[in-house]
Amino acid sequence: MALLGGHVSATHIASLSCTNSSMYFKLNALPMLKMWLPVVPVSMAILGKNKVLPLLKTEKTSWRHRLLKCIARLIPRYERCTCNECEVISGIFGNAFWHQNVSPTMHSWLNMQSSTRLPMSTFPHLRKICKAGFIVDSNGNNSYLIHPERMEVSTLYISGGRNILVTPETSFLANKYMKLHQPGLRHERVVVEGFGHSDLLIGEESHKKVFPHILSHIRLAEQGENVVMSSGKKCNEEALAWADDPYSEYRGFGSLFSPSIIILLMLLWLPVLISVFI
Repeated sequence: MALLGGHVSATHIASLSCTNSSMYFKLNALPMLKMWLPVVPVSMAILGKNKVLPLLKTEKTSWRHRLLKCIARLIPRYERCTCNECEVISGIFGNAFWHQNVSPTMHSWLNMQSSTRLPMSTFPHLRKICKAGFIVDSNGNNSYLIHPERMEVSTLYISGGRNILVTPETSFLANKYMKLHQPGLRHERVVVEGFGHSDLLIGEESHKKVFPHILSHIRLAEQGENVVMSSGKKCNEEALAWADDPYSEYRGFGSLFSPSIIILLMLLWLPVLISVFI
């Protein structure tokens, strides 16, 4: 967003590596359902003026914060956790990683030291982005993708092959966008099996399965190999020829949801809506 928004010049960046989402946001069914339901507006109403949610169970909080955390723990998600703080975050935001990929030490550090407070003032903007499927401004306008000339930089897009929050389509569309609009630069895309979202970077096996791709991309940039030899016309034809994502078969159970989940979510939020708005 900083590049496409014109806040940072591409001349200051040698190369760009993005995991999962960057300019496109294609969510799995359950997180997308949360975005279409009034979960975020109701959460904002419950929070009141203080939009920062303390997550530590031992911290003293207001009744508004306690109510929201109580509701968040009840919201369905793909994976449950015995950690109270993790349950609150995944209830509000959605599961960001597969627990089996993250070590107990990393999990404890994330919830007890790194992410002890959740700033939620940006969630209404994030909701607009997720519903649109691509980055928009705070008013919901397409102010970013209309400026591909600002993305004159080589890119690497990495997606997890085991869906949990966003689908590999996010990196597929971003890579296609770059190949179409910046065909003279090197653009690569990798889908790593077994990973979800943030576990691409914090997973116990990330140093073996993910970071070698990033290091290779950086190394090519250092060697000045960002420019591809193919003509722009050939790259455009190649990008336009992609009818479907070759990694579409990676859609796991995370891409599906049952009617019972929809009904449960609606029943869960009905009394909250009534109490807040009536």
